[in-house]
Amino acid sequence: MAPDEETDEPGKRGSIGQQIFDQVQRMLKDDNLSATEAFRRISEETGRREGTVAANYYRIARMRGMTRARGGGAGRPRGRRAGGGGGDVQSAMARVSTALDELTAAVRRQEQEIARLRQENERLEEIRRLARRLSR
Repeated sequence: MAPDEETDEPGKRGSIGQQIFDQVQRMLKDDNLSATEAFRRISEETGRREGTVAANYYRIARMRGMTRARGGGAGRPRGRRAGGGGGDVQSAMARVSTALDELTAAVRRQEQEIARLRQENERLEEIRRLARRLSR
């Protein structure tokens, strides 16, 4: 598994995002870092891309209602320090990363469904062969 993929194991889905969120929150509070600096540190420590770290953080923040509505600093958690610079680019990268993660998950589900349908098709073909033998 790539270092920036969330686990698909039952009961563990989204646990990486939660861990990242908690870690960023600690850094914001205890180390007095900006979110960007926290994302960078976590990226260096874990080997995950900075945009993936940010996407995970903001996804959990949105789930907790910690982001403002569009037009009023979209994608920024409450309490973020002003003047961090690059917020629009970072926010865009976070959205792109989230979209890519969702697309990757959808493709995986589709691949599993195709594999299941192929197996089903093989079984159906075997039934047809047996039916032809019986009808002779």
